[in-house]
Amino acid sequence: MECITREIVTTNWLTILFLICLGLLVTAKGLNALRFADFMMLFSNNKYIISYQKPNRLSSPFNAVLLVLQIASVSLFLYLCFGIFEIEVASSDVILFFKIAIIYAVIVLCKLLVEKIIATIFSIDDIVNEYLFYKVSYRNFMGIMLLPINIVFIYTFQPSKIIFTVFLVLLLILNIIVLISFYRKNETIILNHLFYFILYLCALEIAPYFILYKLIK
Repeated sequence: MECITREIVTTNWLTILFLICLGLLVTAKGLNALRFADFMMLFSNNKYIISYQKPNRLSSPFNAVLLVLQIASVSLFLYLCFGIFEIEVASSDVILFFKIAIIYAVIVLCKLLVEKIIATIFSIDDIVNEYLFYKVSYRNFMGIMLLPINIVFIYTFQPSKIIFTVFLVLLLILNIIVLISFYRKNETIILNHLFYFILYLCALEIAPYFILYKLIK
């Protein structure tokens, strides 16, 4: 009888990661239950943005916890992307995930820092702070949305490339809709500085994600 080698892929580290993510959710709710309830209604009304934009900005522990959750959830989704599209990398599964998480975190934090510096230089702190709070809030929410999707893809079934591509496109469209809604709200300011706005989109909204892909590979 011929022996057949069976490859067993461990998901222990993924289970620990999901427990950490759930712990972050519980922590966020524990920090401010009312704010968390408003945050979870973000896509149905703008109460959260109106209520918490000016007094808290981005520096609150609540935002920090959700940002860490976003980094973990998005990084895991990108990690699954490498596996499903069979992109070859010279790293083990755990190392690949941490590579993605570290690079994604650095890019996100550096973008925020650069945008804050630009705001200070050009004396446009109010509009930029409003934009950053708006953008980070919605992306934190999308990070929470990705969490159950990641769980299904890992423990229930491995999606085909077509299904995964559909999810990627939907996330991209959702992200674009969120940004456009803010841009339309500040249409006059953008049209008066259209050239600089286009430079901003290319340098800080598009280029970082190409850099993320290249660095991971």
